[in-house]
Amino acid sequence: MKPQCHIVGPGALGGVFAFRLKAAGFQVSLIGRRSAASEQELTLLSSAGKKTATFPLESSEATEPVSLLWVTTKSYAALNAVTRLRHRFTPNTVIVTLSNGMGYHSVLSELVSGRLIAGSTTAGCSSPNFQTRKLSGEGKTRLGWWTGAETLPEWFARIEDTPWCSDWEPNIEKALLEKLAINCIINPMTALLNIPNGNLIDDSHKPKLDTAIREVAAIFNGSGHTDIAKNLSQQVLHVISDTAQNSSSMRIDRQHQAKTEHEEILGYLLESFGNPKKKEKPETPLLCSWLSALRQPYPS
Repeated sequence: MKPQCHIVGPGALGGVFAFRLKAAGFQVSLIGRRSAASEQELTLLSSAGKKTATFPLESSEATEPVSLLWVTTKSYAALNAVTRLRHRFTPNTVIVTLSNGMGYHSVLSELVSGRLIAGSTTAGCSSPNFQTRKLSGEGKTRLGWWTGAETLPEWFARIEDTPWCSDWEPNIEKALLEKLAINCIINPMTALLNIPNGNLIDDSHKPKLDTAIREVAAIFNGSGHTDIAKNLSQQVLHVISDTAQNSSSMRIDRQHQAKTEHEEILGYLLESFGNPKKKEKPETPLLCSWLSALRQPYPS
């Protein structure tokens, strides 16, 4: 019998994972905003070709139980999306979140008594239109219990050998912090300069990139995460190389004058990470200027 799962937030990332989980043998249902439709047809474009599939589409007001919920919304919408589904949870409901940023995982975990699997993915996903999802790079997806529990869920065996899934992470918080450090550099810089990731290493931008890496590394060094700080430059350059033709999600959001995840990414790093009350903090003028710029309203 196929295990059932639901995906809330069936946009670019959610659509790609709908296809991935379906291919791994899951019975996948999508949860959208209020919709009169009972199904949604999606097309996935990737290096492997073109696939089209129809998925059941449910509203958050439906009443059928949800046993395994994948959260692929924007990070600022994750808590509200999950809270609206609480009436559908059972004592054994498990949540898997792939949203960017930090600061919301503990609250989500409390909603399901600790049964939260946190994850990060470097998959290159976009949504050219309502029905189409595009995968420009498999990337790697890292998953682990937020509480640090060691027992793997039974369904993980269905995805662990797929090309996009990494080994189970016993310390997922570290993996999330590693991605946060990278996102705090690539996302704001590409969004404010309105350039694809690969352009960050151009001669005209490289000095600012190096400054951002130093500032983020200083924050992680100051919080005791010296290994993340030490490897940060190499990791950032690796991601830029792997996603050179891609646009960061923050850049795409700004192009559409949509809300970005700057608070959950850069805001979290500068104002909530480590010991926010610590008097002696590293000087981060570039990062602070980025956050200030991202907080400005779009011109009307």
